Amino acid sequence: MRPARALALLPLRLAPWAVLMTGLMLAAAAALPLALGSRLRTPASMLAGFALWFLWMTAGATLKSIARRETLLLPGFRAALTRAGSVWALLFWLLPAAAAGLLYGPAAGWMALGYGLLALAWAVLASSGSRAGLYFWAVLIGARFLPAAVWAALASALSGALLPLAAALLALLLLRRAWLRLFPPGDVPLPETPMQAPDPMQRGMAQPQAVSRGRLLRALNGWSEQAAAERLRLCAARYHRAPAPARQRALLRALLLPHEQARGWLVRWLLFGGFVLAYALALGRGAQIGMVAGYATFFAMTGLNTVGLGMPRLRPSLGELYFTMAPPTHAAFKTQLVDSFLGVLPGAVLSAFVYTGLATLLIEPAAWPQVLATTAVLAPPLALATLALYLNLPRGRIGRTLVMTVTVLGQMGTSWLLYALIERFGPLWGGVPALTVAWGFALGAWGAARAHWIAQPPCFDPPDARTGA
Repeated sequence: MRPARALALLPLRLAPWAVLMTGLMLAAAAALPLALGSRLRTPASMLAGFALWFLWMTAGATLKSIARRETLLLPGFRAALTRAGSVWALLFWLLPAAAAGLLYGPAAGWMALGYGLLALAWAVLASSGSRAGLYFWAVLIGARFLPAAVWAALASALSGALLPLAAALLALLLLRRAWLRLFPPGDVPLPETPMQAPDPMQRGMAQPQAVSRGRLLRALNGWSEQAAAERLRLCAARYHRAPAPARQRALLRALLLPHEQARGWLVRWLLFGGFVLAYALALGRGAQIGMVAGYATFFAMTGLNTVGLGMPRLRPSLGELYFTMAPPTHAAFKTQLVDSFLGVLPGAVLSAFVYTGLATLLIEPAAWPQVLATTAVLAPPLALATLALYLNLPRGRIGRTLVMTVTVLGQMGTSWLLYALIERFGPLWGGVPALTVAWGFALGAWGAARAHWIAQPPCFDPPDARTGA
């Protein structure tokens, strides 16, 4: 049972921040009806359903990470994985469906059983790299454009007692397809050489031809890397021609942040703008524009955690950089490094403009100038404050998870609050206080984080495998 227990706990260990967010959402779903009455039972149930769906997303990502030839060669791996999946199904599908039946009646429990299995199949497919997960988004987006007559016909059809059973059967077929793709039956061929690097674009071992799907992504990344190499060459040539502090900072930014340049931003917008586009189309016209713009701004800030998460992995390479730069003191070396991290801010702020502008044009085009003006007020201080919080992540996994979770929740809450404030009181009475408070907090947080980071002695040790820091 130890292998099955380890596999069942693996998603929780690989994504503790996701588990913490899921626990917070489930706790809120349980507390809302108790604190504010039974009228919030339906929103609380929807929040609990979304939390469980998000948890199954982590399970799908874990399945994709362990779908390797080496793991299938382990004795009893498939049996242990099957037992772990059964535990997850019991805890995060059957028990919630039974709870829905007790709270809302047998019909609701029956629907939660069938539609819940289809929802978790969608989560697993979407997070494990299957194209079938995209079809669910296409259905949701297409449903926004159906006429009222079609919706009336669908409402009568969806009320059938056997439809949850059909949904469950469809979900089982989709899950079986995903299982066979990730863990094909039969003997798995050994790798040609133990030193052969795994192909990150292969979604499963049953489809080696799936690499063709990544040709566009590899072409875009290669296009961005060419610009990064050219930028590094030009910055190095300028610095060697006439050394100056400003040119040294530019060289450090080109070296440490190769994708923070025009082509890297374009690739980022092409890849991640699709998620914002799907989100906006799924919501459709009439959605609350402040909530949508706040989500788009939060999504633009997610790339800032590369500083906090990437520095531990970069530490062994900093030793060579330290001896190359030959700084007079440790503090001078760390000052040059921390100032170079500010190079991530232009990309984050521009991404916020691109994502909020795209979402606003799709949902409420008339509010486009106001939303962009609000983004201009909100995005720069929010990006600086987020970078400050990510700069000094704790070394322990639990502490780092807590800081990242608080940062994510703070980003979302601040974005929605300031958008609502400016929308309610206008750009003068709402924007000026928001600008003052946001910049005051951002500058204070960055000053404190920068001083704390510089005061710490430089570390060139590789990250701890147990904590990742």
